[in-house]
Amino acid sequence: MESMEAATRRRLNEELGIGCTLEFLFKFQYHAQFDETGAEHELCSVYIGRCDGPVKVNREEIHDWRWVAPDILQREMSTLADKARYTPWFVLEWDRIWQDHRPAVLALTT
Repeated sequence: MESMEAATRRRLNEELGIGCTLEFLFKFQYHAQFDETGAEHELCSVYIGRCDGPVKVNREEIHDWRWVAPDILQREMSTLADKARYTPWFVLEWDRIWQDHRPAVLALTT
């Protein structure tokens, strides 16, 4: 059976064409309702890592992406209008990352 870290590394490669060393941060569970179209109820493992190589987006997996510095992302997350740009699970995830793991995130940006 494939480990969660190995599966995460495989999906990074499949979706973004990147590879890097990962650090496990935490797990969380969420439930999000999407009007009448359905819902998600998932257990997510959160990792961080740094990759300096080019990103090769798999358009069958990723609709849109951008790189944003952590401090800019935090500013965006502080307004309701900007929060709406992100998936509900990412808003929950980022709040915890910024609160509990900010030094680890900032260490990757230097």
